[in-house]
Amino acid sequence: MTALQKIEFAALAAAAAALLVLTIILALRLRRERKKAEKRIKVLEHEVRYDYLTGALSRKAFTEELEASLAVDPNGTFLIFDINSFKAVNDMYGHKAGDGLIKRYAAKLLKAFGSEYVGRLGGDEFLVFIPRVCEREDLNERLKKSGVFRFDDKTTKLRITSCCGVAFAPENGSNFDDLYRKADHALYHSKKNDSTISYCN
Repeated sequence: MTALQKIEFAALAAAAAALLVLTIILALRLRRERKKAEKRIKVLEHEVRYDYLTGALSRKAFTEELEASLAVDPNGTFLIFDINSFKAVNDMYGHKAGDGLIKRYAAKLLKAFGSEYVGRLGGDEFLVFIPRVCEREDLNERLKKSGVFRFDDKTTKLRITSCCGVAFAPENGSNFDDLYRKADHALYHSKKNDSTISYCN
């Protein structure tokens, strides 16, 4: 091998080594970027599935879970909850206090129905779906023990009350829209008659 050939070989070897190092650097960078992207996708999926304020299911996720459950078993109990006079809390204490109350109320529902499906419809309205038909007496007792209908809110120093409308699948409907419409009508009856819970007839 001539001196020129040795120089050319050394140059090629150096170039190959540099290319290898560059390839490794790019591979490591791509790996880091892929992990960042995967992490971001998980964050976005969580944001779509869960309500940002309360941790309850979003309306979309709640609807999907309900429809999937009814596809397997047509029986279920659908509930809508609404905090009474919530606007007054916002007006008296501000939206930050109102958000805090929403979070504390949601925590009570999640504690009482965490093994079922709890969703936030929006504002101060929440949804619960139990994948079986509940006896009214048992449901009334469970709701009473949960404290969602009446509780003293330590932060605002207010007595908080709420009401509920209930519909049953398949008797009152076999999908989200029908059950929501019937339960919402029962909720309206609760508010109109100043009662805690009303059942769809």
